[in-house]
Amino acid sequence: MFIFNLDVMLLTGTTILHVELEECVANFVGKPAAMVTGMGYVTNSAILPVLIGKGGLIISDSLNHNSIVNGARGSGATVRVFQHNTPSHLEEVLREQIAFGQPRTRRPWKKIIVVVEGIYSMEGELCKLPEIIQVCKKYRAYTYLDEAHSIGAVGKSGRGVCELLGVDTADVDIMMGTFTKSFGSCGGYIAASKEVIEYLKFSCPAHLYATAISPPAAQQIISSIRVILGEDGSSRGAQKLTRIRENSNFFRSELQKMGFEVLGDNDSPVMPIMLYNPAKIPAFSRECLKRNVAVVTVAFPATPLLLARARICISASHTREDLLKALEVISEVGDLVGIKYFPAEPKKQDDGRVKLE
Repeated sequence: MFIFNLDVMLLTGTTILHVELEECVANFVGKPAAMVTGMGYVTNSAILPVLIGKGGLIISDSLNHNSIVNGARGSGATVRVFQHNTPSHLEEVLREQIAFGQPRTRRPWKKIIVVVEGIYSMEGELCKLPEIIQVCKKYRAYTYLDEAHSIGAVGKSGRGVCELLGVDTADVDIMMGTFTKSFGSCGGYIAASKEVIEYLKFSCPAHLYATAISPPAAQQIISSIRVILGEDGSSRGAQKLTRIRENSNFFRSELQKMGFEVLGDNDSPVMPIMLYNPAKIPAFSRECLKRNVAVVTVAFPATPLLLARARICISASHTREDLLKALEVISEVGDLVGIKYFPAEPKKQDDGRVKLE
């Protein structure tokens, strides 16, 4: 048995550092155990087909990430969607599917998994997690939460939407996240019960056939978590969490005052600026770049044809000067391209000079 375990560790590149990382992640998100993978996208696309298969039902938010969509398609399970972030429609779909059962046979579903995101990457919107969990409990469905954009960024201690919205992590069956954003590294994780994680480690291709995260990348994640929690002996983590929240809310507020249509909720570091007209996408991007501000534009097929947007992502490292410069450029280009869809608020006067608050 010892030799078998050693062979597995040698084949996958697992080290004591990776074991420490999994324990660290499990403690951080508040679950009994965790498994890490070398790629964030694969965490969803490879895990879902192992968790559920033919005879199962996946109910997915209509705006879930492509990695979730591909994982659901590859599972062999029946897939249904519910209206974005609408618990009432989720309940309607669950009630209907449970009543009719599996296609053709009408047998009861072997398993039902509801998949949602903590912060929706193209909307900047927080998941209505408490209401969704209440519906899942009522119909005995499992909950799968993707926190790629919320872990390490929201919540009093950076533990994500469960902490922010006051949800007990025991009520979320599967918690997924990535290390490419708040932790400055690579890969992703799944956190769940010890039984589920043990099953995944012996069944999931992302663990069995892929190489492990490199030791330096693993140590980067561990160090980041310790900084966020203040275990490094400093207050840098708390300061950064406060900074990202203040930066995000300031930037969103200023964009709205200028007349832009901005999606997303307060405290979310993701804030899409709606462009709508596909012809304005390259114009907005190029004019911003001419003024030394690079922006990420998102268009079809990542979004519906007439719902193109520029996705602004704010970090704790942005200074107020950075934000003011970006706002100045975006405002100028917004006027030039014509994407300010609301009247701008009058700017306050101070000794005859106009300035941003």
